[in-house]
Amino acid sequence: MTQKTAVITGAAQGVGEAVAERLAGEGVTDMLLIDRNETALSDLANRLHGRGVNSRVLVLDLANIDDLMKELPAALEDIGPIDILANTAGSTARGGLTDTTPDAFDLLFAINVRAPFFLMQLVSQSMRSGGVIINVTSMLAYGGPPFLMTYSATKAALVAMTKSAANTLKRDRVRVLGINLGWTWTPGEQETQTKVHGLPEDWSETVGANQPFGRLLMPEDPAALVAFLASKDACMMTGAIIDLDQFVAGAVDDNPGA
Repeated sequence: MTQKTAVITGAAQGVGEAVAERLAGEGVTDMLLIDRNETALSDLANRLHGRGVNSRVLVLDLANIDDLMKELPAALEDIGPIDILANTAGSTARGGLTDTTPDAFDLLFAINVRAPFFLMQLVSQSMRSGGVIINVTSMLAYGGPPFLMTYSATKAALVAMTKSAANTLKRDRVRVLGINLGWTWTPGEQETQTKVHGLPEDWSETVGANQPFGRLLMPEDPAALVAFLASKDACMMTGAIIDLDQFVAGAVDDNPGA
């Protein structure tokens, strides 16, 4: 992927950071890193600079549509034609049918649906022929637990939007794909499980041991899939939503008590 340019949202940590590191290892030479965490974003950019990547940062809260529409076009003009857009940013804020407030509902949809829509709108105009957009969605797009009902709805919307964008952009030779991500350890998930759900610090090891493949997914797992989908080996794929999980959607677990 030498001489290719990538835009990555949610790049400061977790999946976005792992995607940036993996694409750098695959030879991507220019990146626009987007996140609201300025310190972590700058640290990543400095590390990538040390690996020969021309890294630019855009400190941006994706919930703020005015800032997104104002600041992203200038950043895209500065970096030039784009080959890869990885929309990895998202909120996993809790909220079910009875306890989701209108403000919380709007915020989840702003980050998980509106932001990737307008990122696709703006970035696709700067994409080279053969470019690829990869949206990280969730296995909960099929439906989730009651306390993640609103989140599940946003990811289902993102799945539909991904397929529609693939259909829209196919004649421009821009591919659009989605990854339905299973339960993945990230720094954000660590904080949620310990502070919101009260689990011990080593929860991921205990929970992971009971998963079919013996562990939770790690950020490097979706990063590897992003690298494949962005490569020439996947050049005839578009509109696909890939389940990256160790459970099979719609199937019954033969060991539900494990």
